[in-house]
Amino acid sequence: TTTTTTTPTKRMAAAACAMAATRASLRIGVCSNIKGLQPELERAFQASTKLAPCYELQTLDIADASSPGIGEVEVLLADPGKVVGCLDGFKKLRWLQSSWAGINALSGHARRDYTCTRLAGCFGQQMSEYVIGSIFEPDWMALRDYQEKGQWEAEPFLQRRRLNSMKMGLLGVGDIASVIAMRAQAFGMSTIGFASTARDVKGFEVVTTDLDRVLSEGDVIVNVLPSTPQTRGLLDNQKLAQCGEQKMFVNCGRGDVVSEASLLEALDNGWLRRAVLDVFKEEPLPESSGLWRHPSVRITPHIAAVSYASDVADLFVENLELWLEGHDLKYVVDLEKGY
Repeated sequence: TTTTTTTPTKRMAAAACAMAATRASLRIGVCSNIKGLQPELERAFQASTKLAPCYELQTLDIADASSPGIGEVEVLLADPGKVVGCLDGFKKLRWLQSSWAGINALSGHARRDYTCTRLAGCFGQQMSEYVIGSIFEPDWMALRDYQEKGQWEAEPFLQRRRLNSMKMGLLGVGDIASVIAMRAQAFGMSTIGFASTARDVKGFEVVTTDLDRVLSEGDVIVNVLPSTPQTRGLLDNQKLAQCGEQKMFVNCGRGDVVSEASLLEALDNGWLRRAVLDVFKEEPLPESSGLWRHPSVRITPHIAAVSYASDVADLFVENLELWLEGHDLKYVVDLEKGY
């Protein structure tokens, strides 16, 4: 992870703006399909005691490479998947705030002459709800089936395993994983995390570089790793055999950490009893995929955590304050590493 600062000239300009009798114009490029982003951006901007008194916000809507003014934009708020096709058109770009957590589309582009920050600090709660909910989901589905039949069947639910006897193994220990781990601990679960370096992380009893240990010890395996050269195919080549038997796998990180063939192999061999999948190597998941029809697979359309306009606007304005004051930005990414 890298940091960036503005020049002394930029800092002096910000100070001069604060003392000016009239507000200076602050032009921001916006290239996004997120509904309601423009009004939320205006709300967050006007709520800023550092920006609203000094600047008048002007947003330039960028649809594609032919959009007027694209070549003059220095600060850009954008969806990576939408902006990557016209990235070269931003001749003066200095900072791009991503409206997504993942920046794969941008890291796959050759351009590196700007600072990129990702959306973060707001997905942990959403993904925690997704993961914990997926653990309980089979019971609720079974109860629904009994209700539809008008059957009073308590017996199947009298011996179900309690969460405080289970361990959650998380692949990745970043800000999202940390929140998931803390929520799991609140239910009495123990936690273990896999990372490239062993270290103390809030929410984890253990963080290890031993992937086999996490797979073998965890009852619920949750992938929240980003897509990088090091993580692609991480769980292929029968790596999931290390799970042993009847583990639950939740993937809400990136789909290319494991292939469809490896997942189906693990399910058919009993290494996994269930797979809850929100992300896939190819999205939308093709209708021909065998995952759709497997009885032990639950598929969701990449909605474990979504970018809310309010979260995007709040982080962007917070970073914009830091940018104008010459401070380090939050959640700067290394485009070479992809995170």
